[in-house]
Amino acid sequence: MSPGPLSRAHAHLDGLKKCDQCHELGNRQVGDKCLTCHTEIAAERTAGKGLHAEPAFARCVDCHAEHHGADYDLVFWKDGQDKFDHHRAGWDLTGAHAKLACRKCHTVKYIANPASLTSRHKDLNRTFLGLPTDCAGCHGDHHRGQLKTDGKVRACTTCHDTARWKPAATFDHAKSAFPLTGRHLQVTCAKCHPVLPAEANDRGQAPTAKFTPVAHANCTDCHKDKHVGQLGPECTKCHVTEGWKIINGAGFDHAKTKYPLVGRHAKLTCGDCHGPGRQKPPFAACRDCHRDAHDGTGRQRPAWVTCETCHTVDGFKPARFGLELHAKSAFPLVGAHQAVPCLLCHKPLAKAAGLKAPYAATPELKPVAARCVDCHRDPHLGQGDKFAVDANAGACVACHNQDSWRKVAFDHNRAEFKLDGRHQKVACLTCHKPVAATKKEPKALPFKVAEKHCAACHKDVHKGQFDDRPVVGTKAADCARCHVTTDWLAEKFDHEKDSRFPLRGGHERVACAKCHLAVAGDSPRLLHFKPLPVDCRACHANLPAGQKGQS
Repeated sequence: MSPGPLSRAHAHLDGLKKCDQCHELGNRQVGDKCLTCHTEIAAERTAGKGLHAEPAFARCVDCHAEHHGADYDLVFWKDGQDKFDHHRAGWDLTGAHAKLACRKCHTVKYIANPASLTSRHKDLNRTFLGLPTDCAGCHGDHHRGQLKTDGKVRACTTCHDTARWKPAATFDHAKSAFPLTGRHLQVTCAKCHPVLPAEANDRGQAPTAKFTPVAHANCTDCHKDKHVGQLGPECTKCHVTEGWKIINGAGFDHAKTKYPLVGRHAKLTCGDCHGPGRQKPPFAACRDCHRDAHDGTGRQRPAWVTCETCHTVDGFKPARFGLELHAKSAFPLVGAHQAVPCLLCHKPLAKAAGLKAPYAATPELKPVAARCVDCHRDPHLGQGDKFAVDANAGACVACHNQDSWRKVAFDHNRAEFKLDGRHQKVACLTCHKPVAATKKEPKALPFKVAEKHCAACHKDVHKGQFDDRPVVGTKAADCARCHVTTDWLAEKFDHEKDSRFPLRGGHERVACAKCHLAVAGDSPRLLHFKPLPVDCRACHANLPAGQKGQS
């Protein structure tokens, strides 16, 4: 008699003896019997809420057909489940909700009272019943009860819509207890509403911010009192929200304080001096506000070197440290040093290179200047150090003075080559030749002369005739055997000792050039001294009468 097996949900009613639990004899309709078991549907109809309360869904069999077996789906969707008009269920799908699949919401974890459904043999994974209609029912109270009104959580739609969670599209801070104005409009929410610590019941939700209670009665509830209470608690007497540096009124008259602003100080903003932690800054000395550009060097002699000694409030440059003050220093300026620009000696401090102006070019007040070479390059390559009279002063003062570098006064008798005769009138550079500068080495003027014999500086006018008598250790002729420095004459030559032809008799009165003749093609000054013949016939064509026939 059965039209077919029941579905899995009604399998417990299968059998001929149980037909009357759903059917009445002689009546094919089972609607009233359905509501006897499905009391949750009966309650919806009684309350006039939900899909089943609509007249179009009064007959259960229009959507739910039985006796098709255990695998048959009891729910019939006329246009398909995905095209169901959710408005008919009494809850419109809008915004992001409209994009969700049905089972994203109709799932076990969102059912408000699952026990009441399971007691009626409902499959919680298949039913569409039991979902709450308030936001917190599915999403939870993200704000942890902060936004309660009269003990109840304020509706999420007060601030949010279904399009997206952030930003809170319907929230208007102007309607809150603290309307935002001025610079407050640019502050991010998290600046005033910090993130609350995570809790176990957050269920993996994003961190939530603290919205209430947030103290806001006074500015100091959020902002630190820069004046440390000195000007009272009402910040708005002077300040506005458009900017901390915008002051109400005609402005503050600094001239009435103990530190009137003059010079470049008058152009500073309040925050330049009254910065963090400096509500009442000290001002007895310049270094109370300004960094000591000279690294404390000036404080070593505070009696005569203070900031005011050299600088004014009109500008850090130029400095007013003059010759009179320099005369009191460890290095009084005399001679040509008086015309030297300050920065040639007072070089910028290396540690100031990375600082901003004007500190980047801060000069050293106490440069090392004990010796000339502390400032000047030694062109003599240290060869003059042995002539230093005072080791602390260095070797330069042995020859030079501060009036001019070119005024040289050196006692050559202290050197290995003493100057006498015509050497005393010879310019220094004639013997001490400069060494040309290269890419690696600058121009130099060494003192030492490699060879100190005559031929090293003077040309050999004798064309090597006397190379057989060289200076010891060289191949150059020893000119000093015959010549002196007074003039070029061979005053030291002794014909009796230094030649193989002693001059005697009439030969003593003969001029040198009579015997030592110039040869054709030689320079006029070149005379032939050797080798010359020494027999009489070489010079005399007619011998005396007494010498005829003699050899």
